[in-house]
Amino acid sequence: MVKKIISVIKYVLTLGLAGVLLYFAFRNVDFEEFWAKTAEVDYTWVILSIVLSLLAYYSRSYRWNLLMKPLGYPNLNVHRTNLAVLVGYLANLAFPRLGEITRCGMMKRSDDVPVATSLGTVISERIVDMITLVLMILATLILEYDNFMALITDVFSGLGDVTGLAWKLGIFLVVGGILGLIAIYLLYQKVPKVKAFLDDLFRALLSLRELNSPVQFILSTLLLWVTYYFMSYLIVFSVPETADLPWSTGIMLLVAGGIALVIPVQGGIGTYHAFISSALVLYAVEETTGVFLATLLHTSQLVATAVFGGAALLISVFINKHKASSPDVQKDI
Repeated sequence: MVKKIISVIKYVLTLGLAGVLLYFAFRNVDFEEFWAKTAEVDYTWVILSIVLSLLAYYSRSYRWNLLMKPLGYPNLNVHRTNLAVLVGYLANLAFPRLGEITRCGMMKRSDDVPVATSLGTVISERIVDMITLVLMILATLILEYDNFMALITDVFSGLGDVTGLAWKLGIFLVVGGILGLIAIYLLYQKVPKVKAFLDDLFRALLSLRELNSPVQFILSTLLLWVTYYFMSYLIVFSVPETADLPWSTGIMLLVAGGIALVIPVQGGIGTYHAFISSALVLYAVEETTGVFLATLLHTSQLVATAVFGGAALLISVFINKHKASSPDVQKDI
C-alpha cells in the first residue's frame, strides 16, 4: 500500500513539474500564429528525422549487447535486443524511468537474461551517456558560457531563486541518497534474495571493465550521439524561420534536450519544450516560433516512440523465447 502511495505521489509531482514548465514555455505564445505555422512546415525533414531515429535505437541495442557479452551472453541478436529497447522507450511515456525496468524484463522473456544482469548493464550504459552529456555541457560552457547560463536561468526563472533551488535540490538528493544506501545495505545483509540480486547487479555494473570490443563500444556511442544531433538539427530546416540557423545550433539543441530528458518527467513533456524554446531564443528565434519548433521536435520523437515501440511490442508477442545464456550464468531470482 505504501509503495502504491509513493508511486502516486511521484506521478503527481512529475505531472505537476511538467505542467509548470509547459505553462512557462507557452505563456507568451500567440496560439493563432502557432497553429498557422503547421501549414508552413516541410514535413520531409520531420519524416527523415523519425526514420533516422531507427539508427539511434539500433546503435543503443548494439552497444547494450556489447555490455552483456562478457557476462556470458555472446550470442544476443541485435534485432531482438532492439525490440526490448523500443518497448522500453514506449514504457517511458507512461512513467519516467519505467522503460529501463521494462526492457530488462523483455530481455528476460526473450533471451532468458537475468533482470539483475541486464539492469546492471543498463545502469553502466546510462553512466556512459551521462558522462558524454557532461562532456558536451562542459564544451558548451567553454564555447558559449553566457548563452548556456542564460538558458538555465531562463528555464527556471519562474520557479524563484535558481541558485537557492539548486542548493535545496542538492541537499535533498544527498540526504535521500545516504538514507537509500543505508536501506540497501541493511537489506543486503538481512535478505538473501536481495543479496543475490545485488551481487548480480554489481557484477553487471563492472561490465565496462570486461568489454571484448572497447573500440566498437566507443564507436557505437559516437554513432548514437551523432544520430541524436542530426535528429534535432534536421528538423530546424522544416520551418522557414529557422532554416538558416548554423550547425552549432544543433549542438545547443542536443545539450538542452539532453538536460531536459534527464529530469524525470513522462516523455520529457514540459521540460523539453521549456529548454528547447529557451535555447532557440538565444539565436534570435521569435518566441512563438521557438515553442513551435520545440513542439515539433518533441512530437516527432513521440511519434517515433509510439510507432516503432508499438510495432516492437506487437512483434515481441509472437517471437519465441531464445536461451542465450551460458551454463555458468547465475539464474535470476
